[in-house]
Amino acid sequence: MSKILLVDDDLDLAELVKTKLISQGHEVATTHSGEGAFEIAKKIKPEIALLDIMLPGVTGYQICRRIRKDPELYSIGVLMLTALGEEPEIMHGLEQGADDYIVKPFKLDKLTEKIGFLNNLIQSLQQKNPFTQLPGTEAIKREVSHRLARDIKLAVCYIDMMHFKAFCAAKGKDGQAEALKLMSKTLVSLNRSVGIYESFLAHMGGEHFVISMNFEDYERFCKSLIDTWDQAVKQLFTAEESAQGHFLATDRSGREGKFPLMPLAIGIAHNDFRPFKSSKKMFEVMAQLRKKDRPKDKSVIFLDQRKSER
Repeated sequence: MSKILLVDDDLDLAELVKTKLISQGHEVATTHSGEGAFEIAKKIKPEIALLDIMLPGVTGYQICRRIRKDPELYSIGVLMLTALGEEPEIMHGLEQGADDYIVKPFKLDKLTEKIGFLNNLIQSLQQKNPFTQLPGTEAIKREVSHRLARDIKLAVCYIDMMHFKAFCAAKGKDGQAEALKLMSKTLVSLNRSVGIYESFLAHMGGEHFVISMNFEDYERFCKSLIDTWDQAVKQLFTAEESAQGHFLATDRSGREGKFPLMPLAIGIAHNDFRPFKSSKKMFEVMAQLRKKDRPKDKSVIFLDQRKSER
């Protein structure tokens, strides 16, 4: 079960919640003031924090922001306890890095459901793709939301391996596994070699990879990635295919065609021109970038340059 920190100035409610959670096997520490709550979290290192928003001394929002900025605590689950339940208050809590919220008064069974959700979320974030050994979609979205909550200027790069499905048709499952492993290896090694230290890599499935990084790092990383990949990808093909610059594959209609050697399409969303409150909007921008017309025979970078939402 989980180690939980409960921060609520309602002593009766806090005692009721603590008793319920302990009966379910959780380890629970409580405090009734915002003052010192972060220091308690640092000491006990909980898996989940339950934070009342309105607290004496320091608000739940402030505690959440400090948690998300701390390298030892930033990944824990955070559930906001709110008395008002109005949308602006809820959205503000999520923008500070909270994972979920519950409105007071609440039933204890509803609270335990929320805690179960957070436990499942944290476990899912720790799962990695068997080929690439990288975390998946929810992990990168949560990471981006947390960095936005810390007011970090960042770029999120969506990387597509073009003609991947044709490659899989031509090379089979073994070829598919080798291609995914090569992309993961390329991203991880390049991340280190060009000195991108504050970044987060994820594999969203199939030919789709995402990396978030500080805004000032994206340009040199993406250019280096294209240069490195355009050479590395040749090892997945025969010498003849590499020399010709294409491979043959049969589509689902049974027609054979020539395909370039899996160039990359990289779409970049960032918060240099306009603010984003959560990862959701940034991923919507990247989805729009992926729909843009793009050359099919060479690697290309698309940068979002809009200064406001339309």
